[in-house]
Amino acid sequence: MSLTRKFKLPLYYLAPVGALLLLCTIYAEAAQLYRYKDAAGNVVLGRTIPPQLVGRGYEVLNEKGRVVTRVAPALTPQQIAQRDLELQAEARKEQVRIVTAERDAKLKQLYSHPNDAVRILKRRIQDIRDVISAKQGKIEFSNKEISELEAKGADLQRKGLPVPERLMSRIAVLKQDVANGHADIEELQADYFSVLREFDEKIKRLEVILDKSATSYSAFLKSLEPTASEATSEPKS
Repeated sequence: MSLTRKFKLPLYYLAPVGALLLLCTIYAEAAQLYRYKDAAGNVVLGRTIPPQLVGRGYEVLNEKGRVVTRVAPALTPQQIAQRDLELQAEARKEQVRIVTAERDAKLKQLYSHPNDAVRILKRRIQDIRDVISAKQGKIEFSNKEISELEAKGADLQRKGLPVPERLMSRIAVLKQDVANGHADIEELQADYFSVLREFDEKIKRLEVILDKSATSYSAFLKSLEPTASEATSEPKS
């Protein structure tokens, strides 16, 4: 058997309680005052506030004259525009912060020390320089063959003999190879400096987020100075 009993108050007990609560609410509302400025800018205290002045902002005071609520004035169109600009600027800053945090996390996964990035940079630069050197050698070889074939054609012309079509076609192919080689070297030069810029940013950022110095970076950059122009220069055709 349950020991809990439910008691119900008679309705005639509830009625006075409800009336009391209603009276308290009415009293609280009646006791509260509104402090606002009228159209002339004068401060006014009143039990009510004209609807047309609500947008100017106001304060709600209790029966002791203390401010219990402050309602700010409605924003003007200019203020709304300024607020929107500030919100957009904050949103952009937050987006930059998120992107930077993601990039920093990725860098930490790839490199445990700035010198690790320096080692990768050295390999990348050396690979580019090797390819440039190979293409320069091919261009020099092609130019040498062009000179030999052109000399042979000139010799035939001096003897009053026709220059074979096969010889002319070979010269044209070699000249196209030289042009293609120059174009490839231009792309490799762009890659060379692009890689340097990319890793310069990475290494400097790693020094900040890992609080470690890239001790081998300065020496590597110095080693590039005497040979950088040579490694990225095109041979003359």
